[in-house]
Amino acid sequence: MEVSFFPECILIFGLILLLMIDSTYDQKDRPWFYFISSTSLVISITALLFRWREEPIISFSGNFQTNNFNEIFQFLILLCSTLCIPLSVEYIECTKMAITEFLLFVLTATLGGMFLCGANDLITIFVASECFSLCSYLLSGYTKRDLRSNEATMKYLLMGGASSSILVHGFSWLYGSSGGEIELQEIVNGLINTQMYNSPGISIALISITVGHGFKLSPAPFHQWTPDVYEGVWFV
Repeated sequence: MEVSFFPECILIFGLILLLMIDSTYDQKDRPWFYFISSTSLVISITALLFRWREEPIISFSGNFQTNNFNEIFQFLILLCSTLCIPLSVEYIECTKMAITEFLLFVLTATLGGMFLCGANDLITIFVASECFSLCSYLLSGYTKRDLRSNEATMKYLLMGGASSSILVHGFSWLYGSSGGEIELQEIVNGLINTQMYNSPGISIALISITVGHGFKLSPAPFHQWTPDVYEGVWFV
């Protein structure tokens, strides 16, 4: 096991443990679910702090890069997820929805966000962002008895699917213009070698990637759809 992926492995172990306990114990043993998920996040934060180092590490054939800059954002994601669970559990219990799936979605979204922070190539960036996005879609429609939640899920899913398509379109232009490279540094080197860094294809790629990420992050002017979604998923 890669030492640089120890915080992520802790979350994966917590996910597996939640699934095993959910399949063997009754739903009345909810404190165990809270304890396992919260403990996994806290231990992952601790492991992340111990992993702090000066020299970056590139692992898995260049697919991931671990450095202090990435770990700052990973720490923020873990901290937000740790606070999300106790703030949302009371509402989930009032709606009488299953808590296990909610915790699984939160941990999986956290895992996708952590992999996204360390992604070093286009494929890993897309897969990690979709892992994060798919769990966000499921969380937005978790309280399916609430009409606001259903509306939020529909809008979020449509906008998320459209933004992912635009993002992949930009990645394809970047891949072709760089001579078939997917690693970020190799893309830069490929654009220099092929003299394509001033081509119209790069402009299309940058515009598509900006628009794709813009709809996912919802900064202005890509934010028109977010108020309805936030109204339906305020518990998250």
